[in-house]
Amino acid sequence: MRCIRLAAVVAMWPGAVCPAPPGVPWDEFQLIMWQDQTPARLAGLARLGFSGAKLNGSGGIDAGALAMRRAAGLPYYVENIATDFYAPYHRWRPGIPVTALFDAAKARLRQDPADTGVFVRAPSLSDPTWQHTVVERLLSLVTAQRADRPLFYNLGDETGIGDLAAAWDADISPPALVAFRTWLRTVYADVPALNRQWGTAYENWDAVAPELTDAALRRTDGNFSAWEDFKAWSDAAFAGAVRMGTDAVHAADPAALAALEGGQVPGWGGYDYSLLAGAVDLMEVYDAGNAAELAQAFNPALIQLRTSFGGGPRETHAAWHSVLHHGRGIVVWDEANDVLQDDGAPGPRGRELQSLVAELRAFTPQLWQMHEVPDAVGVLYSQASFRVQWLLDRQAEPGRWWERDAEREYDDNSWRAARRQLTDRLAALAITPTWLSRTSVEQGALRQGLRVLILPHAIALSDGEVAEIGAFQARGGVVLADVPPGAFDGHGRRRATPPLTIPTPPGVRPDAETESPAGLDSLAGLLRQAQVVPPVEAFVADGQRAAGVVVQVFSQEGARLVAVQTVQPFAGVGPVTLRWPVVAAVTDALTGQALGRTDRIMVTLDPVRPTVLRLEP
Repeated sequence: MRCIRLAAVVAMWPGAVCPAPPGVPWDEFQLIMWQDQTPARLAGLARLGFSGAKLNGSGGIDAGALAMRRAAGLPYYVENIATDFYAPYHRWRPGIPVTALFDAAKARLRQDPADTGVFVRAPSLSDPTWQHTVVERLLSLVTAQRADRPLFYNLGDETGIGDLAAAWDADISPPALVAFRTWLRTVYADVPALNRQWGTAYENWDAVAPELTDAALRRTDGNFSAWEDFKAWSDAAFAGAVRMGTDAVHAADPAALAALEGGQVPGWGGYDYSLLAGAVDLMEVYDAGNAAELAQAFNPALIQLRTSFGGGPRETHAAWHSVLHHGRGIVVWDEANDVLQDDGAPGPRGRELQSLVAELRAFTPQLWQMHEVPDAVGVLYSQASFRVQWLLDRQAEPGRWWERDAEREYDDNSWRAARRQLTDRLAALAITPTWLSRTSVEQGALRQGLRVLILPHAIALSDGEVAEIGAFQARGGVVLADVPPGAFDGHGRRRATPPLTIPTPPGVRPDAETESPAGLDSLAGLLRQAQVVPPVEAFVADGQRAAGVVVQVFSQEGARLVAVQTVQPFAGVGPVTLRWPVVAAVTDALTGQALGRTDRIMVTLDPVRPTVLRLEP
């Protein structure tokens, strides 16, 4: 068998590696246990229908734990292989608080707020010695495990530049500054160009230094370029470090899957999903701020899992929601130890999971044969707008920005709220948008058949984005915005005048709450004027558009699946009439019951599970 080399890894870490036999494809919905188990419990998991368990990979593989999983015939995934590199500020160790390093850094700042040495990340993602160590570790571990075909290799759990999605000014270590200056050379033609943008007077590249948050907050000129560029590079550096780990996994076994667990809300910590989603093969994402939707949009091949923390109707609702949004499995967190009894017999939550997963496995084969067809609507995901708005918000409030912990960053802000409310409205109208990043817009994505572009709180736009959006308007494209777009440029410098004129009809805001049927009508009307017609429309008894629902359409070779689920369990939406343009043979996709030939049907929505109809010509 011919050996291969993955150039990005082997150029720095020589050594040919040979591919292992192909792994088992993910053609079944996965049910995976996180907590370690006894042999009796492992056997019980297999009987309950679990398809995998965790095998800890930090510090090497424990031979006894590996033997137990082999004896149970239960596949496994390898957990926390390089969490010390990817998540040093949020890392579990016996007897030590998970945020020990982060807490110590904050304590130093309380003593001396001018102590910028706390922003030297330990370890630096740009440190060549650490990079070498991590890649060698991955090559060795994956090579040793590939004969067992692990489900995936998790690079790190709840990773981030700092503590999860908390704002932090790392990394200003010497290797990071070298990497930052190298990146800046790809952004600016020369140092004078950088000086013109930043308003600085650096004489050469070696003198260039980022502006940290305290300094940016003191600015009154509206030019946050030196800060914004540093933050943009930080996201790119994190995604690049993750990609390095994935490349190492693939070098040792091209059929293996590299993963991240504990994906955070879009924002700080390296969580720019337009960069991060494509850096791995698999993600387990905490779905806040449209994180799961964005990850899938920016990497359609991504295998996505969710974590189950409990049981009951809300868990059932969330599981179905995940499956309908491309979820391929569940990782079970069993802190209460109620999935199994000590002898391996099922506990109450175990029986509930067994029933739920059986339902999902019966349905997913027909779902996974189909795909969602995007409508001619684009939505911009602007990470630069998040950063600038965050800085403006901090300028407007007292207190030390670094005292905000990761949980505070889960709080709503205008950037997240605009996106969430917009996507809720599009989901109620059965519109599947195309998510766009700055890079994709600059590279011509608006020229690929889109008719409508929506800019949720896009206050920072690059010159390239502005040019493409202006050209899109000139070609007759419809642009909707909730605030004047592009008040700042792509580097975070306030523009003297608005770069775009976006007419918005009176009373229409793309970010309005979904609870208003009138708001849905307004948006539907705008889309219809642009010749974007929903493939399915949902109405309640009084003829108004149904709010508080998610309507999805999946297609393949003329057949369609129409799935309708309440946004929240027990939402009390009432009977909903679904209409589509052409008469079709209708079947209940979950029960197989034939419902006749028609172009509309009234359904009573289950308070927890979706209604799924199959339409055929």
